[in-house]
Amino acid sequence: MALYLQSVCQLAFLSICCVLITVRESHSTFVPGRCACPSTKQGVRGHLKDLTVHPKNPNCDTVAVIVTLRNTGVKLCLNPEAPLGKQLIRCWNRAQKLGRDVNVCLRRRRKNKRGGQQRQRSKLLRSRGNTSSSNSQ
Repeated sequence: MALYLQSVCQLAFLSICCVLITVRESHSTFVPGRCACPSTKQGVRGHLKDLTVHPKNPNCDTVAVIVTLRNTGVKLCLNPEAPLGKQLIRCWNRAQKLGRDVNVCLRRRRKNKRGGQQRQRSKLLRSRGNTSSSNSQ
């Protein structure tokens, strides 16, 4: 009788383990159509108010980058493979790692175009030229 009870317990234990493994595997499979961002944009114009990044999870196989525009309050999804999406993800990860506020990521620096650099250089040369001519008199 003790042998029979022991084998029933072992069988029940194995059955429970199989059920738990099956449930665990079913939660990690991708379920299509449950992403926070069904469609994405390559970039966005204007000032950003908020940034949220959702990593890959069982419901969605892509990273979701969601930004809120400051003026309108509209939430937009950015393509995580686009340059702005990559930059925001990189900044988000760095801010999370260092324990900083993610709002730092929302301040975008404007690139100086070549014309702007030439104007600055010409102003500098003019100011030097004016001081040298006044010194020679």
